[in-house]
Amino acid sequence: MGWQQAMEEALTDAPGVFGVAARHLETGEFAGNLDDQLFQLASAFKIPIMVTLMREVEAGKIRLDQRVTLQRDDRVPGSGVLQELDAGAALTVKDLATLMTIVSDNYATDLVIELIGGLDQVNAHMRELGLNEIYLRHTCWELLNHCVGMNELGPTSAGFAEYERREETGEYEIIHDVSLPTRDNNVATPADLNRLLAMIAQKQILTPASCEVMLDILHRQQYNSRLPALLLEGTKVAHKTGTVNGVVNDAGIIYLPKGKGTIAITVLSRGVTDKIAAEHTIARIAKAIYDQAMGDE
Repeated sequence: MGWQQAMEEALTDAPGVFGVAARHLETGEFAGNLDDQLFQLASAFKIPIMVTLMREVEAGKIRLDQRVTLQRDDRVPGSGVLQELDAGAALTVKDLATLMTIVSDNYATDLVIELIGGLDQVNAHMRELGLNEIYLRHTCWELLNHCVGMNELGPTSAGFAEYERREETGEYEIIHDVSLPTRDNNVATPADLNRLLAMIAQKQILTPASCEVMLDILHRQQYNSRLPALLLEGTKVAHKTGTVNGVVNDAGIIYLPKGKGTIAITVLSRGVTDKIAAEHTIARIAKAIYDQAMGDE
């Protein structure tokens, strides 16, 4: 059985629409499903943000050891831990990039976006890299606002409280559906996001040292119920998850044991009807391709 067939079997009875791009970085072996279609990235959009941050660090515009002070009025809800801390804590930029990635901290993410000059900088950088199908339109604050029918331009304490009230009560109407795979949302094709991951893994962008920083952070991922879940214990996976509404994603690099090489794999979804089943589908896809690459050992 080849990679494509193994992946298609893993997609049987999937609880939604799944886009997949998986490539063996040494042999070029590939499997894809809807890999040229746009999907909402959810928090997987934090990968391109991290890449652009490292470009700014290399340019000397930002230092990884410079500190950013948390402000109560700037808090962003949703995933992460910084919103729970007292105001006044001063974290390094590297701390923010790490929290943005390994616990998907939304407040940390929006602080990083501000540091690098906004999402337009990320979009421009992606075009420079030849990645024309990655579009970032919303900060975490804006994305979450839209999820509960709000349209507050920037974070405030009152906006934070209103978001939590609406999420708890369910009393809202959607004015902008962030799940739609359209270019006015945070979207990408699985193929392009996977190309970005391959560039990082193969150290084809920025400096090797910057790529090592990013891979080290991605390796520390705390949410491991998707790509790594069914792989042999101890398998190294550098990855970033994403979840919003009916979207359940994971994208990263699998380091095969026994010198068998490296796999860049991106699984994006929409219309998911069961989050746990979707996580298991992503895990099955990764396991199917892993087994093919290992020769079914």
